[in-house]
Amino acid sequence: MIPISKLKLVKIGEIIRAHGYKGEAIVKLKVNFDQMKLTELIFLETEGNIVPFFFSYKPKPYKKSGMLVKLDNINSDKEVEKLIYAPVFLQSQNIIPKSKETSFIPENFDVFNNDTFVGKSGNILNIPSNPVLTVYTADNKEVLIPVNDVFLKEINIEKKKIIFNLPEGLIEINK
Repeated sequence: MIPISKLKLVKIGEIIRAHGYKGEAIVKLKVNFDQMKLTELIFLETEGNIVPFFFSYKPKPYKKSGMLVKLDNINSDKEVEKLIYAPVFLQSQNIIPKSKETSFIPENFDVFNNDTFVGKSGNILNIPSNPVLTVYTADNKEVLIPVNDVFLKEINIEKKKIIFNLPEGLIEINK
């Protein structure tokens, strides 16, 4: 058995609320529902620890960017309320990367402009027809990078790395 600390986990969202009163929960996703190979379990961060949870039944998509889940041993809305805002993780091999999919750019990945390190990825700002990635540099400055098929070269989940090919001066104009 592999210790949880050795697993390659990727944050896929967080629990945002209970659904009904029988222990179902809504997970707000950072990935598309159809990008996930859902096995029998997911991982939640509770009280600073990563804990595996098994599904009572197969998760379902919920509205545009959510997932409806029922976890074993969670049987009431009161129990779900204790898990609200808990980060939800999936093993990286259970995420189907869409190489140029802008809705799946994970947080806290290393961002490169070709071979030059830029910073750590943050949130995607979903501006219609012009999504932008927030990147935090080593000196804690915020850089905004347009995410499109022209600039985005690769998202490597295994290496936690995102590679862009940006026009000269784009990074400096943001600082």
